Order: sequence, then structure tokens, then C-alpha cells
Amino acid sequence: MYRLVVSEFAHRDLDNIVSYIAIQLVNPTAATNFLDEVEKCYGHLKRNPLLYERCHDTLLEKEGYRKVTIKNYVLIYKVDEATKAVIIHRFFYGVQNYVQLI
Repeated sequence: MYRLVVSEFAHRDLDNIVSYIAIQLVNPTAATNFLDEVEKCYGHLKRNPLLYERCHDTLLEKEGYRKVTIKNYVLIYKVDEATKAVIIHRFFYGVQNYVQLI
């Protein structure tokens, strides 16, 4: 089992996403459903972090970044085999060019 390390950026991203869905879109149910999906994803990452695909960008792939699509968002992470940790770096809206933002 791997341990999960969520960066401060990722915490902030997730808070912003949930707030946006719940408040701006006035859909607290969708916000809760999104959080449920994130929690499921975290569980999968703890058990099998290589389950999800590598980033398609050549540089990000070389650096070991992987991605998960959750609803309309992309979670970017790395696996540290030496410490058995999964590092969650950021969440991005799916149409954002996350390659330039990492």
C-alpha cells in the first residue's frame, strides 16, 4: 500500500473546484459527487498507483507524471517508489493546458 501526499496546490485546487461547483453552479450535489469520485481515485492510487496513464507530453512523461481524469478535471501525480508514496501535484479543469501550468 502506498501513502498519499497531497500538495498544498492540490488542496487549494480541490477546494476551488468544489466551491465553484457548489456555489457558482449552485449544485452542491454535484460537488459532493465529485468529492466522492476523488476519494475513490485516492483509494485506487494507494493500492495501485500505476493504474492510470502517463502524461502524453514528452517532458512530463520523462519526469514520471501521470494523470487521472475525474469528471471534467484532471489530477496530476507522481509515484515515488523509493518511499512508496503517491504525490498529488495539482487538479486542472480538463480544457486547461496543464502542461504549461505544472
